[in-house]
Amino acid sequence: MQTHSPNKTAIRPAHDALKVVVAVIAGPDGPLIATARTLPRWRRLTPLALWATVSIRHASRDEILRGLAALLARQDVHAHQLILLAEGKAARAALELALQGTLDCAAILAIAVPCAALPFPIVPTAVAVRLVVDCEDASADLITALRAADIDARIIRLSPAANHDTRTAASATETFVLELVANASR
Repeated sequence: MQTHSPNKTAIRPAHDALKVVVAVIAGPDGPLIATARTLPRWRRLTPLALWATVSIRHASRDEILRGLAALLARQDVHAHQLILLAEGKAARAALELALQGTLDCAAILAIAVPCAALPFPIVPTAVAVRLVVDCEDASADLITALRAADIDARIIRLSPAANHDTRTAASATETFVLELVANASR
């Protein structure tokens, strides 16, 4: 009969971190937050993630879906390993795709996304939704719909005074980037 010493701990094999890809959707809007100054910092802060750019000319749904499908194939990853980061019109189009159940990914981080009402009901989804917005109270229909839906959604709402302060928006975005990469890496 073997005895087990309570002072010894079992040695467990190290688990490899899950490969995570952060896809920066570069759309027709110029980046406000995900700029050449902030992206290198976020890359350094998330060594477990591979960063890639998906360039699109228009914020069309088909163009986003094709670009992301090509990225997943190139990187040999599954949709649950993909985090989307987008701004403006491209962010709104990608967010709508995810909320309709058309686009599968681990998470989407939408920055400066238009907050108009969604033209459809939100379907149940496992996609984590993070928004950094500066919506006025009167145009916050998107935020109201997200809060009413049974999904993992968090929103950082910047004050109108912070609208022109890209450092505040970048800091809020960075917080979400770190959280989403850590969660998707598990």
